[in-house]
Amino acid sequence: MVSNRWLVQVCRHRSCDRGGSAAVLAAFEQHQSPNILVAESDCMGQCSAGPTVKVMPGNTWYCRVTPEDVPRIVEEHLGKGELVRDRLHPRFHSVDLDTSAP
Repeated sequence: MVSNRWLVQVCRHRSCDRGGSAAVLAAFEQHQSPNILVAESDCMGQCSAGPTVKVMPGNTWYCRVTPEDVPRIVEEHLGKGELVRDRLHPRFHSVDLDTSAP
């Protein structure tokens, strides 16, 4: 699904902050536009998998996001509507990451 407008929420609670969520938020803010709203969030309840990012619409959850992941999420997910599979949170998304299987 390619939306015309996106909301990207970045958790900034303690565990995610210790994992570098401030840098993840700053990286997303570089891509903020009339179509991409970036917002800081309080705890999302996924402390063991942080930094956590949620993208709406679609209720897509990404985990262990680094600033280096952000351009790929922006280009692939927000630009093309393609999920960044290796960063999807397994608690919310069942993903078979083995693409070599027939």
